[in-house]
Amino acid sequence: MKPSNQLEKAILELWPIDLWRESTIVVATSGGADSTALLEILFQIRPDPARTIAAHYNHALRGEESDADQAFVESHAARLGLPCIVRRASTIDVPSRSENTLRKLRHLFLKDVAVNHNARWIAIAHQADDQVETFLHHLLRGSGPSGLSGIPAFRNIDSLIDIARPLLRVHRSEIMAYLVERNQTYRIDSSNKSLDYTRNRIRNELLPQLRTFAKSDSLDSRLRQACELIAEEHAVFRELADRWLAKIGYASGESLGTSTRKDAAQDHFLVPVPLCRNEPWPIIREAMVMIWHRMNWPLREMNLKNWRKVQKLIELASQTTHPKRLELPGQIVVTCRKGMLRIERFGAA
Repeated sequence: MKPSNQLEKAILELWPIDLWRESTIVVATSGGADSTALLEILFQIRPDPARTIAAHYNHALRGEESDADQAFVESHAARLGLPCIVRRASTIDVPSRSENTLRKLRHLFLKDVAVNHNARWIAIAHQADDQVETFLHHLLRGSGPSGLSGIPAFRNIDSLIDIARPLLRVHRSEIMAYLVERNQTYRIDSSNKSLDYTRNRIRNELLPQLRTFAKSDSLDSRLRQACELIAEEHAVFRELADRWLAKIGYASGESLGTSTRKDAAQDHFLVPVPLCRNEPWPIIREAMVMIWHRMNWPLREMNLKNWRKVQKLIELASQTTHPKRLELPGQIVVTCRKGMLRIERFGAA
């Protein structure tokens, strides 16, 4: 079987065409090997210019090289007859060069494109090797099951928009073979060699050392297997957390509110303390993480120490009705009064 057929089969097994045949897809395209291959494959599977949009975010961090990436993506899309949407960042848009900041800017851009073009899907070219790097990245940060379960194949970001990662079961070597077969060029990002970024250090330094230490060619597949097992168990936790959220009325939106004070909280949610008493803390924490995501509140600084503070406050609230207050990173405040836990964010931009 040719590499092209192998890749098409892998994509359609993970992301059946019936899910997106009639939908508009925004394809995140950097010009690199992975996203170039993804755009090519999706075009071959469904050559409909009205349904596939190439989207490129130019961070403008590498001068002429960044502009050359943009020109390559525009040329590639034009050759396929596909529309191409480009946004070029300014220095105001990029207050820092942290991986997290750059990723957020890209995702906001992709969502804007999807909303403006009524797209149902955003396709991102993460592949199997990225899964291993992500697992190690989160492990080094001390992440819990949510982080260690790796990159999800699908993620809902809006009531009408989902992210799909169709190449997640495809290896980098298979992608390179596909590009060679089609004689398709691609761009190489020189910053991928920079050791200023944690992910690059993992790819270029840590993983080679781990493979040598393990004395095994199957280290990567073992790490991917660990991701899958953790993801399966984490899915159970998410299901239990969803059920608990339904108990507190969040699923129906009953406990979600918006403050009328313009200079105070923009959003909040309420939790009846009695519903916390018989629920295992890990499930409550998972439910709160889910709400943090839905509220788009900052989670990066919510480490284990801060979650323990929330757990302690809930335990105290179960024992006494006296008012309590806890301040968390991101201007988030937890207060408890008369058996009701209120969590809100103040001064959010």
